[in-house]
Amino acid sequence: MRLVVDANILFSFFRDNPVRSIILFSENLGLELFAPAHVIDELRKNIPDLIKYTKLSSNEISEIMEELKEYVYVYKSSVYEDFKEKGQELSPHDSDKDTPYFSLALKLECGIWSNEPGFKKQSKVRIFNTRDLRELLDKDF
Repeated sequence: MRLVVDANILFSFFRDNPVRSIILFSENLGLELFAPAHVIDELRKNIPDLIKYTKLSSNEISEIMEELKEYVYVYKSSVYEDFKEKGQELSPHDSDKDTPYFSLALKLECGIWSNEPGFKKQSKVRIFNTRDLRELLDKDF
């Protein structure tokens, strides 16, 4: 299964939890994970929050960020630019932060992994929250 992963899911990768396990074992679980490039910028901008949230050092955060790139393929915005208008229509918050997830999902013809309830207010792109994904994978992480 191919999924676009949103920033909040990726923030969870920095702690030991089910999200981290799913990402680490994604290949064995038959998952291909993707993200729009702005997510990496968003993670970098929020390193102080990640440090506070995880109690890790900035060096550890940087190492984990590099590790994350081994599991999630990041697409430049030029790849899904043609889908920006439709992605914006589907985005529940009419936000520049949310539109790339929908645009990339439309481009790749796949779902989105997000715990944002508003994402499910449309029916064009299938949305999986972490609970949905765990049940679908039949894994107890």
